[in-house]
Amino acid sequence: MAIIYAVSDIHGDYEAMLDTLSLVDLDSDRNHKLIFLGDYLDRGKDSCRVLYHIKKLEEQYPKQVISLLGNHEQMFMEWFTLKDRLQWLAQEANFITVKSFFSSEQLNEILLNIERKKESYSEISQYMVKEIRKSHSELLDWLANKEKEPLFYETDNQIYVHAGICETDESLWKHATDPYDFTWKYPPETGVFYKDIIAGHTSTVVVSNDNNYLGKVYWDKESHFFIDGETTKSNIVPLLKFDTCTGIYSSYEKQMDGSWSEYQITKKVPYNL
Repeated sequence: MAIIYAVSDIHGDYEAMLDTLSLVDLDSDRNHKLIFLGDYLDRGKDSCRVLYHIKKLEEQYPKQVISLLGNHEQMFMEWFTLKDRLQWLAQEANFITVKSFFSSEQLNEILLNIERKKESYSEISQYMVKEIRKSHSELLDWLANKEKEPLFYETDNQIYVHAGICETDESLWKHATDPYDFTWKYPPETGVFYKDIIAGHTSTVVVSNDNNYLGKVYWDKESHFFIDGETTKSNIVPLLKFDTCTGIYSSYEKQMDGSWSEYQITKKVPYNL
C-alpha cells in the first residue's frame, strides 16, 4: 500500500514543518513518496534550516523525496545569481530570509561592515550574496540545480505542481503550460480535469473564500486540491495524503492538545484500480 504525501508553502517555518513531517512515514514501505511543492523560504525566520532539512531528506531518500521549485525559490535564485536583485529586494526589504543564513555573530559582523561602508541597498545585497556563498555554496548549488529539473511531478492519476497548469487541453497540458504558470499561475483553476491537480501557491482561504480553511487542505469537490495553508498565519503546514491502493485522500487536523487527527477527503468518483 503505497502512500504519496504532499506539502507546500513552508515559508521558513522550520518548527511547523517538522511537526507536519512527523506524520510522514517513508521507512515502512520504500514505495512511499513525499513531494514538496515549493515556497520553502521567505517570510519565516528559518528559511535556511528548512532548505537544509529538505536537502537532507532528498539525500536520505533519493527515490522517495521530490522537491519542486516555487516562485519564491525562483526569485531567491535570481537574487543570489545576481540576475535580478530588485525583484527580491522589493519583497525582502528587511532581509528576513537572508538573515537565516548567518549565525548571530556572523550577522553582527556583517551589519557592522555595512554600517561602516555606507553602501547602497544594491551594494548591500551583493555583499550579502558573497557572504552567504562562503558558508552555503553547496546548498545554493543544490537549489540552483533544481532549475534543470521538471517543475511538476506526474503520476498515473495526478499532477503535483506549485501553482498550476494550462487546463485547456488535457492531452497537451505539458506543452501548453507556460513555464511561468507552473510556479506563478493566478488565479487558480477549479473544476473537472482528467487528472487530479495538487497545488500550493494560492492560499486555501483565498481559493475557498472561507477562513475555516486556514491551515487546512481545500478540495474543490472535483479535481483540484490546494494545500497552501498560509503557514505564517496558521503556524501549520497542511499535509495531503493519498493512498494509491484505495484512491482515497486524507489530511490531518491539529487538535487543541497538539496532537493530529486524520480525516478522510471523499471523492465523488473513485479510481478504477
